[in-house]
Amino acid sequence: MEQFYLVPPHSPLRDTLRHCWQMSRQAAARAHETIIPKGLVEVIFNLNDEEPVAAQIEARAFQLPRCFLSGFHSVPVQTWMPRRHALFGMVLHPTAVASLFRVEAADFVNQCLDLTLACPPLRELGEQLLDAADFAQRVQLVQQWLLRRRPEPTAQERLLNQYLNAAAAPGLSVPALAEQLCYSPRQLTRRLRALTGMNAEQTLLYQKYRHATGLMHRTDWSLTEIAHACQFTDQAHFSKTFRSFTQLAPREYRRRKSHLPGHLFADVLESGMSVTYK
Repeated sequence: MEQFYLVPPHSPLRDTLRHCWQMSRQAAARAHETIIPKGLVEVIFNLNDEEPVAAQIEARAFQLPRCFLSGFHSVPVQTWMPRRHALFGMVLHPTAVASLFRVEAADFVNQCLDLTLACPPLRELGEQLLDAADFAQRVQLVQQWLLRRRPEPTAQERLLNQYLNAAAAPGLSVPALAEQLCYSPRQLTRRLRALTGMNAEQTLLYQKYRHATGLMHRTDWSLTEIAHACQFTDQAHFSKTFRSFTQLAPREYRRRKSHLPGHLFADVLESGMSVTYK
């Protein structure tokens, strides 16, 4: 079961919190989930109080922390979920993360940073979420927590958030994007690297990839049409870029995609599990 809460535009948290979600599952078998890079910055609370969640990023295997920060990954995350599990997440605006937790992308890209190390008060919030009666109460708890700490973004930060959250990838060059966001190209690269771990050119390409992934879910367009709509040079360029982020060909992702964009699911047998923690 998935639940979702979108922050309304009149909320005092509109520049801090984008939405909250909860996923809970009780099934006969474990689930293997592949999460391709989604371009979201989210704080995720692991509400499993009985069994840990196994995860792997590239060759590194680990257990998901109770509360972790996940960002603009450039490689997939693999998880092996217990038969019964629950996760709660709050998706934040990128610039809010830096202000709230005093971390930069280098601290959490391509890893699941134990956020209680950077922000100890999250331990108490995590316990409150674990004890909460339902999703609505958890949403209320995180909103109260954020209201006491919410940063006030500058006009430039609002523009940056709008660009990084955009569902479509505008066809801009780095100088044009810098002008639109009121930065010099050098300032833009420095700012984007702090927020996403990528320079300006890489971020532009990443946004095209994200837009293409969304179109594979929202439309029945051909891959050639999607490549053209996202302003890739050609379908080969699109396929190469998509594979570099997901380790999958676009055609394979489209065949295996689930109802949740960016998530691929498969049940696994206990005997088939082999994860070594390092």
